[in-house]
Amino acid sequence: MVVNSWYNGYSPKERDEKYKEMKRLISNGFLSVPKAPCDLCNDPNSPVEYHDEDYGLPYIWTKPALLCLCRHCHRYKLHKRFKNQNNWNIFIAHIRRGGYASDLKNKEVIKELKFYKIALEKGENAALITLRNYEQIIGKEWFSNLRMDIKSLDDPKARPRG
Repeated sequence: MVVNSWYNGYSPKERDEKYKEMKRLISNGFLSVPKAPCDLCNDPNSPVEYHDEDYGLPYIWTKPALLCLCRHCHRYKLHKRFKNQNNWNIFIAHIRRGGYASDLKNKEVIKELKFYKIALEKGENAALITLRNYEQIIGKEWFSNLRMDIKSLDDPKARPRG
């Protein structure tokens, strides 16, 4: 896989170099394959893939630099947060009520989230039904302080280690 985009101030070349090293470490047994649960939605049953927040040297192969995310959280929520912050915030509200990304296949969940979005857009108070216990401290999760501005993609100041 060749990475063609900037992320957290890291160039495509830097990202690709860490990705190649990760593949080498996995193939040699020095790094395990990613394992559920998803580090964003906490779904214990969805297949996961690695996501990096930090591509700096020396490489870090543990959380919060290297995370296991289900494909939906990784590709359709986390990396798309810049284009639609409202959708990201609604998804985070879903996560914080104990929701999994896989719950988004449920028509009732989709309907509830639509009503939630409409209420928020009207400035009305809205709440979501709790689906499962949420064990993290709200505001202290690894994703709670991610930069949301598109400039962070190629801004060296976005790097977790500076």
